[in-house]
Amino acid sequence: MTGRRERWLGTLGGLLLRFLGCTWRYRVLGTIRTDRPIFALQHGTLLLPAYLTRKLGIAVMISRHRDGEVISRAVEHIGFVTVRGSSTRGASTAVHELLELFPDNPWAVTPDGPKGPRGSVKPGLIRLAAAAGRSLQPVVGAARWAKVFASWDRFVLPLPFAKVVVNFAEPLVVPADPDDATCELLARELEKRLAEAEKIAQDELANW
Repeated sequence: MTGRRERWLGTLGGLLLRFLGCTWRYRVLGTIRTDRPIFALQHGTLLLPAYLTRKLGIAVMISRHRDGEVISRAVEHIGFVTVRGSSTRGASTAVHELLELFPDNPWAVTPDGPKGPRGSVKPGLIRLAAAAGRSLQPVVGAARWAKVFASWDRFVLPLPFAKVVVNFAEPLVVPADPDDATCELLARELEKRLAEAEKIAQDELANW
């Protein structure tokens, strides 16, 4: 895919997201933290809270994977700022940009991106939270009347007038200087919280 085509698709995706988002019917669980948290999103459901949180000035870490340019353009179109990097490519550069350019913004990352496994969390995210002195708030969702793609992350695209539940779960507090064992332990704890929050969102949707 050429750079021009990626930019064009990203802009088109942003316009589509803006159109779809204004039709979605939201039900929000929990509380959106306002103390500069790091929102931990599942890659497959990252669109669900996007329209809802578009005016919060969130800086989003987007993968340097080949689909990253499209996603970056799309979310920038509705109000987010982005940095490029992931656990596999460009991580140190992205972390530096977050710390230096967006110290007062909330941040958002997809711990299981860009390749999964779905719902996984890598210890590097715990180290990022520790370096920044921020908590990690799991944010997951569920949607009825949506296209679910046959991809590793089961990517969810809510269709017009979909019902969307977004769950802002209790944040995970990270100590200032965790050792490797603590980072691994906290990464598994965040995985558990993401899975539990997703189950709660799905149950809420089923009863809506």
